[in-house]
Amino acid sequence: MSGTAAAPTYTADTRATLAVMATYGWQGRPPAEAAQARSGTALAAVIAAPPPVAAVTTTAMPGPGGPLELRVYRPVLDSAARAGLVYFHGGGFVTDGRHSHDGFLRALANATGHVVVSVDYRLAPEHPFPAAVEDAQAATRHVAAHAEQFGIDAARLSVAGDSAAATLAAVVAQQVRARDGLELARQVLIVPQTLYPPQADTPSRRQLGEGFYLTTELLSWFADQYLPAPTDRTDPRAAPALAADLSGLPAALVVTAGLDPLRDEGEQYAQAMADAGVDVQLRRLKGAFHLLWLATKTNPAAQADLIGFIAQHLTSA
Repeated sequence: MSGTAAAPTYTADTRATLAVMATYGWQGRPPAEAAQARSGTALAAVIAAPPPVAAVTTTAMPGPGGPLELRVYRPVLDSAARAGLVYFHGGGFVTDGRHSHDGFLRALANATGHVVVSVDYRLAPEHPFPAAVEDAQAATRHVAAHAEQFGIDAARLSVAGDSAAATLAAVVAQQVRARDGLELARQVLIVPQTLYPPQADTPSRRQLGEGFYLTTELLSWFADQYLPAPTDRTDPRAAPALAADLSGLPAALVVTAGLDPLRDEGEQYAQAMADAGVDVQLRRLKGAFHLLWLATKTNPAAQADLIGFIAQHLTSA
């Protein structure tokens, strides 16, 4: 496994960004209900206007629980038969990432030259586990089967996700090959959650669970929305680090944040994949909180660095 911390240290940017978010009411406390989480303005306040791309289109596909919307980002200087990236947005399986992640996905398409397909999977608590997993698998199979329609070279299809939805990318990478014989090119896991308590008893969870955006209380609340049955929290489709066999997975990039309670489990999962023979690159955004890389209004450098890591990984095949 190759891995180094990112050269810059983002501690000052983390403090400045969290201070701005606090003025918009962010306290790291659980919302009263899912609708309140979905209407939050604090994160939106630190996200800059999105960059242009060649095209952003939406399409629908039949999903396990009804139609699924796919948002397709085509890069500037587009051409036919590009590599493709199926992307699952973060949000604790509860919030919709269409607005928070739009600028990032545009920049990602431009920097990597990939056609990026963002999946609007079903959200909890209305649709608890395993709805999101089923949607993620179905969407990946659909894009692979209809690659020509998306202008994608099916042999160069990868998956990616961030935060809770990095779980979806990890699980898809584990399962589509075994169940569907689908050979993905790469996987990208950004600040991933790979375990739930009590298995997720790590120093970063204990030491960073307060004061850095993603709190212990919030993690518990999101888990209760998505996984109301405690027994599901040890299902490898919810906690991919508990999978019995990690061998044969596509080459992985795992990016963690230094001030993130999920940091250690992400890095442990990277090591576990490497121990199983997977080609793994690990990068840590030093001094960054969980979602600093989305805060392009207060700190565009973190996202630029993250996208640089991803572009290098996806284009090195």
